[in-house]
Amino acid sequence: MTVISEERRGSLLGIVDRFWRKSGYRIKAVNKDVDLPAIYAQTGDGFGVTLSVGGKGQAFFEVDSPCVEESEVAEPTAPPNGPSYDGVYPLPRPNVRSDFWSLGAP
Repeated sequence: MTVISEERRGSLLGIVDRFWRKSGYRIKAVNKDVDLPAIYAQTGDGFGVTLSVGGKGQAFFEVDSPCVEESEVAEPTAPPNGPSYDGVYPLPRPNVRSDFWSLGAP
């Protein structure tokens, strides 16, 4: 829920790009769009990963799995560290300000 300022979005994507490359991910595309910058990659075992920063600086991390067999997954045993947005749509806009990531300067 941290606000990522327009001036810091490129830095965030650059840090993630370098980490993913160092981790052996294949970068499939980089979208340098001002309104919705994003980076798309694929792991060595076929998972697709995406980081995008949308309206009002809200970051989205998405993962697509390769074909797998469905299996049972236990419900979490611990409560979330922050608010749970389970079933909330649309998600609220980011509202946490960071001294670094929310700063309006490069």
